[in-house]
Amino acid sequence: MAMRCSPIAPALFLVVAVSASASAQDEPSLRSAIFDLTANIAAVQAGEAIGLATALEVANAPTGSSAGGFVFKLDPATGLRVRTAPTFGPSFTERALTAGEGKVSFGVSLAVATYDKLNKLDLKQMVLTQATGAAVSSRLDGISSMVLSSQSTVISAAIGATDKFDVGVLLPIVKVKLDGISWAQLPSGQVIDFMNRQIESSGLGDIGVTGKLRVAKFGEGQPDPGGIAVMLTTRLPTGNRENFRGLGITRVLGSVIASGGVGKFRPHGQVGFDWWEKGLEVDTDFTGNHRVGARHQVLAGGGFEFEAGPKITLLTDLLFRKILGGGQVRVQDVPVPPELSGVSSLTMAVATEKGIQKLTLAPGLKWNLKGSVVFSGNALVSLKDNGLHDMFTPVVGLDWTF
Repeated sequence: MAMRCSPIAPALFLVVAVSASASAQDEPSLRSAIFDLTANIAAVQAGEAIGLATALEVANAPTGSSAGGFVFKLDPATGLRVRTAPTFGPSFTERALTAGEGKVSFGVSLAVATYDKLNKLDLKQMVLTQATGAAVSSRLDGISSMVLSSQSTVISAAIGATDKFDVGVLLPIVKVKLDGISWAQLPSGQVIDFMNRQIESSGLGDIGVTGKLRVAKFGEGQPDPGGIAVMLTTRLPTGNRENFRGLGITRVLGSVIASGGVGKFRPHGQVGFDWWEKGLEVDTDFTGNHRVGARHQVLAGGGFEFEAGPKITLLTDLLFRKILGGGQVRVQDVPVPPELSGVSSLTMAVATEKGIQKLTLAPGLKWNLKGSVVFSGNALVSLKDNGLHDMFTPVVGLDWTF
């Protein structure tokens, strides 16, 4: 049985020998580690697809709102400073309320994700490639198991440049870790090749610069009745692309924000388009003639804040993201290279022309610890996701306004 299968393995490994040896010359990185793991089982294009999906997920993961929890304004009727909203604001979307001239807020948030799935593939055991010969028993499976995680600490600062215009900065510190193995397996269960890679990388991600302008107000008086704002967020290519801490391109997100409400219940919503200076492309088969890429994304989010008490706000957001162009990973038939004379069919996990869609529920709370210091605790719960994703991601943060 093993004798019939033997022509597949050396031929399949030969197809990737040149590209794999070229990768070995590079400095160790998370991207090259994933490439090695998949090249080991003759699934180079699968490695490129996994790398693209990882970069897109880490770089585009939801970050905390840049607005501070406390906003004070002068009440003309009394001459006293009063809070303009009874709630502390959303966690992952924005509200139209601005900080006010000269007001400053600092924040820090931490999100820890251990990824469970890549579209429908379970990261614990992915059959990334399967080569079948003329005989039924002539089959070779390329399998990989990965523990892939990220830890993102985002430090933010915002200041009211005028009463209606805020500017801010987002400084992400990102840690990505991979512990993976791969092996080729015969129908008998015999393992004919094995590799493991363990690597992590920490450092600066893609810095963000924000500007928010309030353009309309739904009424007068205090608490603030809500309104409409526009916001521009520019992401700079400061993160290391080879280690999935950034995308290596400039991105500009333009958003429209609306918020309002009276009393204890205050809804909010946001919709935007994220422009990328260029697309991120990968090969989809052994020919090198077919490439797909991701470029631009559409984002939307909405939810509400509820004043559960003077020091506690309960909140929830529903977040939607769609990455355009392509990048969704699927296992599908690919053309059999001429070098594989003994192979009749070949399936592989590759990036496709379909885009990535994500729908996430984000419940949480904000608690005024002392003075104008607010603690936030949230969860990102995946409802629908055909990219790389974690089913449950905890997020905690602090912000301070003065």
